[in-house]
Amino acid sequence: MTAASIMLVDDETDILPEYQELMEAFGYSALTESDPEAALSTIVRTPEIKVLVTDLKMAKMDGIGLIDAVRANVAPDRNIQFIVVSGDAARRSLLDDPDIPVLLKPLDLDAFLSAIRKAMADAQ
Repeated sequence: MTAASIMLVDDETDILPEYQELMEAFGYSALTESDPEAALSTIVRTPEIKVLVTDLKMAKMDGIGLIDAVRANVAPDRNIQFIVVSGDAARRSLLDDPDIPVLLKPLDLDAFLSAIRKAMADAQ
């Protein structure tokens, strides 16, 4: 398998294998992580990662904090793209970057796949 190009982060560990299977079914190589700090470390040292899909509400660090940390620790020329997923529609307003898609859980698979395709294309 080629190096992972997508990092999926969610502190709900039971959903991570489903995310990974879905990505692989559509031909993408993905890593999953339930700990945002560990995900950040992996993203920093893995230049092949082009897309970060993160839950918005997590215990250790929320998705906004993770995105900010990635932006602060990764060179801008890596052009990492971000997608946020959330089970709470009210929290969408916390994300003030209109370029980052926010998808509600449970995920609409067509919308999710469309967002992944666009993010991968934009990361090139």
